[in-house]
Amino acid sequence: MIIEVVVDWRLRELEKHKRLKEEGAIEVTDLIRCPLKREFEEKFPDLYKASAYTPATILGSLVHLGLEQILSNELNAEVEVKGEKSIGEYKIVGRIDAKLGKVGIEIKTSRADFEIPYDHHVLQARIYNWLFDLEKTVLVYVTPDRITEYVVEEDIEEDEIVKLIVDKTAPRYDWECRYCFFSLICPNKRKK
Repeated sequence: MIIEVVVDWRLRELEKHKRLKEEGAIEVTDLIRCPLKREFEEKFPDLYKASAYTPATILGSLVHLGLEQILSNELNAEVEVKGEKSIGEYKIVGRIDAKLGKVGIEIKTSRADFEIPYDHHVLQARIYNWLFDLEKTVLVYVTPDRITEYVVEEDIEEDEIVKLIVDKTAPRYDWECRYCFFSLICPNKRKK
């Protein structure tokens, strides 16, 4: 009974996020991940929904929900804040987990705590600094071994964003295929 409630909730959250995607807009998360993933999400929606059932995904969603609630209650932070900016013909949209004035907060979960902060998370924080005109973004990591935070003060340059948009290297990182549901059908799957 509880499992059904949690899975139904997770599927609703997935659908809510899907509805927030704007036609023609480029999401911040699409700039930091394999460019084939968004394409596969649209072509194979059932496989995309299946990813919602993994315990790691559910755990990450629960951590986000709980920490966002704490930040809202204890610090009066805005949560799930949407932003958008244009660079020429490109419209960039994103949703940061929380915002306290000119400080962004991005919540991350990880199975391990070595080598954090991860490069793609730092890149995401730099993009959020630009998108929301922030002084800094704090990456908050929750792992089985610790909870810690890293401050990212740098913005990304607009020409870097354009390079990310036009770069179709798939996958962007060697490790992505290990965690991707679409690796089952992907012609670019890499094994390490």
